[in-house]
Amino acid sequence: MAAITQGTTCLYGIAGTVTNLYVQSYSVSSAFNVAEMVMDENGITKTWRGDDRKSELSLEGVCKTGTVPMLGASITFAVHANTAYGTTGTTSYVGWITKIDEKGGNKEFTKVSITAEAYEGITPA
Repeated sequence: MAAITQGTTCLYGIAGTVTNLYVQSYSVSSAFNVAEMVMDENGITKTWRGDDRKSELSLEGVCKTGTVPMLGASITFAVHANTAYGTTGTTSYVGWITKIDEKGGNKEFTKVSITAEAYEGITPA
């Protein structure tokens, strides 16, 4: 069934996919690894500098099969909004997997949580 939208169009759903996983949710967090400031004699900040952007991607999904991406593997994932990844905003997250959590139960589908990291000065292999 096609969606019918009235009013302002907003971003909806999940744009990216992961092999053998129905992605249920994602989040991207970006920050500086180095943040320094200069204060004057009164303790008022006069200069701030941020260097070395780092972005972390967290995905949660339901497994289609028993084969999901492995630790250390590169991952590319489409996000909806231009995030502070790399030197410019982009909707294509590229990093490598640093953590995987699997959760199963006798009355539920097997779920996987994937965490990936990316740094401004490193191009994933």
